[in-house]
Amino acid sequence: MTGVLGLLVGCALPRPAKVPMDALWLPASSSGPGHTLVVFMPGSQEVPQDIVREGFVDQLRLRHPGVDMVVADAHMGYFRNGSFEARLRADVIEPARARGYRSIWLAGISLGGMGSLLYAKSAPGEIDGLIALAPFIGSHSVLSEVAEAGGIARWQPALPLQPGDFQRDLLRWLKGYGDPAQARPVLYIGYGTRDRLEPFPGLFDGLLPADHLLSAPGGHDWAPWKAMWVDALERAPLRP
Repeated sequence: MTGVLGLLVGCALPRPAKVPMDALWLPASSSGPGHTLVVFMPGSQEVPQDIVREGFVDQLRLRHPGVDMVVADAHMGYFRNGSFEARLRADVIEPARARGYRSIWLAGISLGGMGSLLYAKSAPGEIDGLIALAPFIGSHSVLSEVAEAGGIARWQPALPLQPGDFQRDLLRWLKGYGDPAQARPVLYIGYGTRDRLEPFPGLFDGLLPADHLLSAPGGHDWAPWKAMWVDALERAPLRP
């Protein structure tokens, strides 16, 4: 995963992976937790306060006023040392269940979007829905292989996968969205029209309903992320 992390991290300085993982809990009401919690994860160069400042919490409040949010500081350090999934489970997901939340959604931008997918893949039945904004899902060479096969639904990976091939492993899990017999969380996924991480056109054909595929003008930046967040909130079945 080292090369992938280099692509996502840009010029961000590495931070130590604290135990427990920091998280900014933002309940909708002071009277206690609601039914649903959105666990939001920032990108590689953002911190939880950036998500608040850029209006992601306000937009959730506007469209789903009874839904709570927690912004987990799931930064690059946890991916580098391989503890991301364990720390998110122990420090955010399990405490959320203990607080009484019955429906948990994961959401994130860039690195956080990828983390949302990876966690859901590793934890069948734990997560009810996903909103992945501009997630890395595969290198250009891997996505070219999938595109040549006609998209994820038609792609047949050579098995067994090589140890550590998390890209094809993630794509194989996404392929399960095309099989009604395989249970998967509700997924909304999208990219800016000029995002360097945008997969090839048609990659998700046959996997997701059209209104689960998000898009907005722009690159790998706040403007398209915020526009797609609003679209996802208007479509997602978040229960208060």
